[in-house]
Amino acid sequence: MKRYYQNTFNKLIIKRIKPNRFSKPVRFKLTIKLLGLMMMIVTMLSCNKGNDFGEQSTDASNYIPAKGVFIISEGNFTWGNGIISFYNFNTHAIANDIFYAVNKRPLGDVPVSMQQMNELIYIVVNNSGKIEVVSPIDFASVKTITGMMSPRFIQQINANKAYVSDLESPVINILNLQTNTITGQINTIKATDRMLLYNNTVFVCNWSQYYVHQNNNTVQVINATTDKLTDSITVGKEPNSMVMDKNNKLWVLCSGGYNNEEIPSLVCINPNTLSVEKTLLFASKYLSPTSLDINATKDTLYYISNDIYKMSINETAIPSTPFINKGSRLFYSLAVSPSTNELFISDAIDYTQNGFVFRFDAHGNVLDSVRAGITPSWFSFN
Repeated sequence: MKRYYQNTFNKLIIKRIKPNRFSKPVRFKLTIKLLGLMMMIVTMLSCNKGNDFGEQSTDASNYIPAKGVFIISEGNFTWGNGIISFYNFNTHAIANDIFYAVNKRPLGDVPVSMQQMNELIYIVVNNSGKIEVVSPIDFASVKTITGMMSPRFIQQINANKAYVSDLESPVINILNLQTNTITGQINTIKATDRMLLYNNTVFVCNWSQYYVHQNNNTVQVINATTDKLTDSITVGKEPNSMVMDKNNKLWVLCSGGYNNEEIPSLVCINPNTLSVEKTLLFASKYLSPTSLDINATKDTLYYISNDIYKMSINETAIPSTPFINKGSRLFYSLAVSPSTNELFISDAIDYTQNGFVFRFDAHGNVLDSVRAGITPSWFSFN
């Protein structure tokens, strides 16, 4: 059995073998004996699940639509205990497990991303192979979209269409936003992951080569009018996140590969000519940087490489001094508020108990911390 994303047992084992790989997607082969041992552990833990192990809340929802941020917590793989939380900017309070509280059923197995489109919220649930559509007013379910193998991220193209990437299939799924159905696919040859829309072009990270055995060192280019793959750009191995800066330059963060095959890199691309303008290399191939984001003025980049780093888009080298030291925390995901420039950073702790979300100001000072679900991994600002 092999998987390509984090789950409780995989992370605990990898943490012992390769302590610097906590932020990497996990993939390894379990022997029959180890699998049997895991099943025994799951059985034991399921008999004594507490809140720290993702028990679903049965309380009435305390979610109130407001200015704030939705937080996705992945949960444990196959446990179906991923949740959605909402942090209210006005009250600084967090409402946890808001999907279950309203709909009286679990969200599903490994939610990974979400996007608000056409006055609805779309939540991509990877290992359940579905997208949950909910109302932003009360988080009540509107529809469950199926027909995908292993959906990862969603990118709106226009009022009628969105793209959905896929981990296990070499396709981009085409989602009709009027009927909320999958109406077609774009053949990409490679597995697809993060996406970014620029003018009428969608840039797609080819992050994984586990299920689809193709080189994972490219960003593919798709014509959003014709729904056709038109080109690809060679970058570093495992491109995991990307942003567009104020000069309309595309920045792509590459981890260097799961097995540290090469030095990680930060690549700057001209999206009009599809040419690489500069490649900044990290100091060591064991750093595995992730979670690239940009501030509201689009001139400062942030990312996780054990600690939190920031750098100007004009820099010509990777910074050596952290912006925020991790200390005893296990930084897992990062996002910058587009309205306040505050940083929201998750601490996965040990991947088995409910993690923390820290709110920092633009100077790196802690403003607040709240408890979310197991492995907080995605932020969507409301």
